[in-house]
Amino acid sequence: YSYMAENFRVIIPSAKLVPEELQKLGKLPAIIYPINQRITFDYIYDQYKNLHTEVDIICYENADKVERRLRKVLGNGIKLKRLPELKDLGYTILYAIEDIDEPVVINFADTIVMDPITDICGDAVFYQEDYMSETWTYFDEESGKITHIYDKEAINEEIKKKLFVGVFKITNTHDFRECLRDAVQKKNKKMNSFYHALELYSQKHPMQAVLTHNWFDIGHEDKYYNSKLEVRAREFNHITIDKNRGILKKTSDDKDKFIGEIKWYLKLPADVEYVRPRIFDYSTSYVNPYVSMEYYAYHTVHELFLYGDLTLQQWVDIFNRIRFVCDDFKRYTVKDASIRLALEEMYLTKTLQRFEKMKKDERFLTFFESPITVNGKKYRPLEKVIVALKKAIPEMLYDVDTFSIIHGDLCFANIMVDSNFSFIKVIDPRGKFGTYDIYGDFRYELAKLFHSVDGKYDFIIKDLFDLDYNTETSCINYCIQDRKREFDLYKVFLDTFAAEIGNDLRKVELIEALLFLSMIPLHGESIRHQMVMLGTGLEILNRVVNIQVEGEEKDV
Repeated sequence: YSYMAENFRVIIPSAKLVPEELQKLGKLPAIIYPINQRITFDYIYDQYKNLHTEVDIICYENADKVERRLRKVLGNGIKLKRLPELKDLGYTILYAIEDIDEPVVINFADTIVMDPITDICGDAVFYQEDYMSETWTYFDEESGKITHIYDKEAINEEIKKKLFVGVFKITNTHDFRECLRDAVQKKNKKMNSFYHALELYSQKHPMQAVLTHNWFDIGHEDKYYNSKLEVRAREFNHITIDKNRGILKKTSDDKDKFIGEIKWYLKLPADVEYVRPRIFDYSTSYVNPYVSMEYYAYHTVHELFLYGDLTLQQWVDIFNRIRFVCDDFKRYTVKDASIRLALEEMYLTKTLQRFEKMKKDERFLTFFESPITVNGKKYRPLEKVIVALKKAIPEMLYDVDTFSIIHGDLCFANIMVDSNFSFIKVIDPRGKFGTYDIYGDFRYELAKLFHSVDGKYDFIIKDLFDLDYNTETSCINYCIQDRKREFDLYKVFLDTFAAEIGNDLRKVELIEALLFLSMIPLHGESIRHQMVMLGTGLEILNRVVNIQVEGEEKDV
């Protein structure tokens, strides 16, 4: 990076909403559009963050949504600029660079390129070759000078041309600004003023055209699904995707758990198999277990929950789909003497083992010995919480004598919904409940859904919270950065699942609290996650079992 001593600014124009065909997830600007459990901004920022450069995001439509979603990262070099009015792309860029003198990289908000343009000397533009169509803007160039631009023209489809991918490096911002002013004033009917300005600029400053094969486009529906697929395959080292056949192959280091997962898929009765991906090939041998299954580029409910902007009706549809599957599973039951043992193992033994694990981490010692303050309320130390749980778990949770089929890890990340919200597929089942494989306690299934919709687990693991904690005084203050909605999603969930929950709400909440408390030692990679999980677990537990410190007792 010897020649990268030059300072430059990254400009991300995101003034408009994504095109209509992508608005099923809500009216979102491209910069905050979901792609594989993250948003576009995360991927674009990954390309530049190590270069310690400033990033300006230019917004107009639904700018407040962008501001809310990116609230955590704004500041430290990342700025949001709001356009005074919406015109064409050239106007947006002109507004963005009005007061900038250093070189700029312009990266469209719907464009992820995994090659670093900053490694290229001088002015540059990324391109890909494709047959001409009205979707893109194509160009001809000779030794760096852009000689002709075809801006979304209907033309001969049998010719391949270079198309602008959406990432540009401009070294002389002053000259480019003049070209933009010129182009914006002239209002060329045939092309966007931004591309006209590029054409003018390249006459004086030849631009190296660089072919990229690492381009992911989320601004067009067809490319968006392809991009989801490609990016996903890169993110998980245990997944390979055969794009041509639409087959995903998965392996895992945690062999016991993974074999349980494969067996769960295989043991499902034929008439509920519709809920899992089709399986083409598998091996449950301990040497090298794997499974090959149909690949779906659907969104997970986790993505929709965090980043989508769905209507009330869309959520009702999704919850009804999930409920239908749960009810379908409940038609298959088993009743025998080992149920009580499985309940004890899952709820009491496992929880106590996890607390023992937590005790070995000295950062948690005070939490076991002294009262814990969460958001201003004082709860008993964990040693006393354990005593309360040893009493409450057998009293409240051992009263089941029938198990039904359960997925076992029915959190939002493991539920995929097709683009019309008309059916769901579940992935990554638990495959074990005590000694049972596909059977288990239905309340556990509900608790997993609750820990997403009520406990906001998805927000926690994505760092979408504010936190202030002190391990010495065992004090935790946290606030989840929940989405702004016109309706209460938790209430919508309770209404949809009213029949399934019945009179078991407190029992489900107890299991939900256990989920949060017992996952703490598994998240050692982030003390921040652990603190919020502890706070959440205690608050939910306190709805069911009085663990507030004396003097602040509440009625049970």
